Amino acid sequence: MSDLEIRDVDVHLVENPWKPWAFVEVHTDAGITGIGEATLPRNAFTIAAAIREEAKYYIGKDPFDTEQLYLRMYRDRGGMMPHMVKMAVISAMDTACWDIKAKYFDSPLYELLGGKVHADELPAYANGWYTGTDGNPEAFAEAAERVVADGYEALKFDPFGTAWQRMRRPDLDHSMDIVRAVREAVGSDIEIMIEAHYRFTPGMAIEIADRLREFDPTWFEQPVPGDNHNALRKVAEHSRVPIAVDRSPERGVNSDLVETGVDIVQPDLIYNGGVTGGKKIAAIAEEEYMSFAPHNANGPVSTAVCAHVDVSTPNFLIQEVFEDYAHPDWAGRLLEDPLTIENGTVEVPEGPGLGIELDHDALAAHEYTEGSEDVDIMNLFAEGWENRSFDE
Repeated sequence: MSDLEIRDVDVHLVENPWKPWAFVEVHTDAGITGIGEATLPRNAFTIAAAIREEAKYYIGKDPFDTEQLYLRMYRDRGGMMPHMVKMAVISAMDTACWDIKAKYFDSPLYELLGGKVHADELPAYANGWYTGTDGNPEAFAEAAERVVADGYEALKFDPFGTAWQRMRRPDLDHSMDIVRAVREAVGSDIEIMIEAHYRFTPGMAIEIADRLREFDPTWFEQPVPGDNHNALRKVAEHSRVPIAVDRSPERGVNSDLVETGVDIVQPDLIYNGGVTGGKKIAAIAEEEYMSFAPHNANGPVSTAVCAHVDVSTPNFLIQEVFEDYAHPDWAGRLLEDPLTIENGTVEVPEGPGLGIELDHDALAAHEYTEGSEDVDIMNLFAEGWENRSFDE
C-alpha cells in the first residue's frame, strides 16, 4: 500500500510509582517512527518480553496495512482468543502504525480517522485525585473541592474501600457517606462517576445502585466482574443508574455485551486493539446508542491516542485523565511537547500523527529495571490502596 517498511521495534519501561508504563517505538526504513503504549499492570517485564518476541512478525511489513496486521496478529498469532498480554502488544503496534501513516501524510491522526466531530478541547473527568483521603468522607470532600477549583466539571472515585462481593451494613453506610460528602461539596452541577473495580455480586451491586440514585451519579462503573455478562445483565436490568463497563473482553464490544443493556462502554485502547480496535468498538456502540468514554489509567501516550480517537468519534462522551493528580511531577517531561490538559479538558494534539514524541533522556532517567523500588505496588483490595504515594 505504501513504500514504507518496518525495520525495528523498541520498548521503553518507565518506573511510574504505582504502574510502570511501557512505550513502544516502531521504526521504518524511511526514518519515520511511530509510537504506542502497552502498559500492563503488574506485568511490565512480561509485556516488554512479549513486544520483543512479537516484533519479528512486523519486521518487513508495510505499516499502512493496519487491518491486515491486526487480523493476522489476532487470528494467526493469537488463535482468535488472545489474552491481555497479546492484546496489549497488538494495540501498541497498531497505534504506532497509525502514527506512522499520519506522519507520512504530515497530518494529525484524527484526520485519517474521519476528521473532527467534536471541539478541539475534549471534556475530561479527573481520577486519582483522592490520594491521602484514608477513606474519610471529609477528606474526600476537601479533595473534590480542589478538583472543581482546578476547573474540572466531572470526577470519578471508588468509595468502597477493600470490599469484595458483599459489604457489611456499616461499611456500605460509610461508602454512601463518602459519596454524599463529595456530592454536597461539589454541588449538583458537577458530574460524579462511581467506580467499583469489579467488586460485587449482582445482588449487592443492585442494592448499591439503588442507594447511589439519591446522589445522581453519571454512571456506576464495572459493578461486577467483567468475565460474566449474565451477572452484568442482571445489574443493568435492575439499576436505575446508568451502568458503565470499563474493560470488556479482549475484542472490546460484542453482541453479548450489547445485550446486557449497559449504557456506556469504556475500552482501554491500549488493551482493546489500539486505534483499529477502538474505532470498531465505537462503531458497534454507536449503532446501539451507547456512549463511548475510553478508560485511561495509563501513561501520556495512551491519553494522546484517546484524544485522536475521541475527537473523531460521534458517540464520544467524556475522557478519563489521571495527569493532574496521579502522575509524578516529571511525567510531563516524557514527551517533548507535553499534552495540554487544562480546566477539565484535553486539547487534541495538532502535530503530525499523534502529535507527540518521546523524550529519550527522560525515558532513560526514569527507566524501570529489575532493581527499581517502590513501584507497581497498588492493590485495589489492600487496605489504604487509595493513598497512592509518589516518590519524586
